[in-house]
Amino acid sequence: MAAILIVEDDDSLALAEARILRQAGHTPIHAPDARTALEEAADRPDLILLDLRLPDLPGQEVLRRLKSRPETAQIPVLVITGYPEAAAQLEAAEETGVVDILLKPFVSTRLSQMVESILSESPAQDSEEGPLLSHRQQGLIRRLIEEGPDSLVFHVYRRLRADRVGRKNAVSAEALTWTEIAEWAKREGLLDPEQASVLRRPRRAGPEGGRTGTA
Repeated sequence: MAAILIVEDDDSLALAEARILRQAGHTPIHAPDARTALEEAADRPDLILLDLRLPDLPGQEVLRRLKSRPETAQIPVLVITGYPEAAAQLEAAEETGVVDILLKPFVSTRLSQMVESILSESPAQDSEEGPLLSHRQQGLIRRLIEEGPDSLVFHVYRRLRADRVGRKNAVSAEALTWTEIAEWAKREGLLDPEQASVLRRPRRAGPEGGRTGTA
């Protein structure tokens, strides 16, 4: 379950990419321009899908800025472009930081395969404060993402993002708690009371297998 930043100014294509990622259990975050992309990248997503033709800056410049900043330099970038010549230039350049290139138009299975391959080869990023979710909690969250109404899914994404950032900011201040999400899911008939109680108890990082507590 990864946070993936989609940098794409075509809303319909961004929506299609987000749907593919959502079906795979990931959290898509959309940035329609370079400015938004650089702001969102500061939260260290697991992967960035980067279009090269953006309204405010070329994708190549976004890539250069990402790789020049310590906090974003290690984030893998998958370039998605409809311009073969631009793709060829990137392939010929050295040390661009691009892990792969996908040409438009593409089939959904190809994007899914490339994303999973990149994520499997990328080291997990450190999380200083975010809660550690058990396998069962991850399964319940995946169910909410796949089966829940859009309004609930939106708040699940917001909570996941706030947990990932792990510090007080506008996102965490506006995010519902896992308890509130669990109660909402119960009302929607997506979780039974026992499952809701599991979801509302994210674990905290600590000694002895990641659990914290008192002796």
